Amino acid sequence: MGGFLMNYYAIMIAVIFGLLIAAAVLSPILSFLGLDVIAKPLFYAMHAMCAQTPSHSFYIFGHQLCLCERCLAIYSAMFVGSLCFALSKKRLPGLRIWQALLLSVPMALDGFTQMFGLRESTWELRLITGALFGLAAIWYALPLVQKTLEEERTYALQFRHR
Repeated sequence: MGGFLMNYYAIMIAVIFGLLIAAAVLSPILSFLGLDVIAKPLFYAMHAMCAQTPSHSFYIFGHQLCLCERCLAIYSAMFVGSLCFALSKKRLPGLRIWQALLLSVPMALDGFTQMFGLRESTWELRLITGALFGLAAIWYALPLVQKTLEEERTYALQFRHR
């Protein structure tokens, strides 16, 4: 089981983010089709991951997506980033912490200036800054996980041969 997880963790992470995005898009479609018995619990369950501010959300057929614009961008970028990492056979070099933080600054500035009432963000800014953050987070984390798993595998092999 451990070998399976070590080999396929990046694909499993991509699948999780893909399912999250699919659920966010599927919920308003289900509501439109009158299947609120499925759509409403899905919408409320997703509230654990997103504030779901109506004015900051996209709508399909007049029904709100389960994720706001920024969260949709974050999770979409994490999906694409983890998929690229998995398909590259885990050879993409990771970001350094300062690079990941630098890519996170635009979202922090956009979010804080909006939160303190200095200005109102736009959907375009929320998408761009969210995507930068999501990509930075996954591009930093997955290569770090890969490196840690490889070190543990090497340590386990050395320990067996003693």
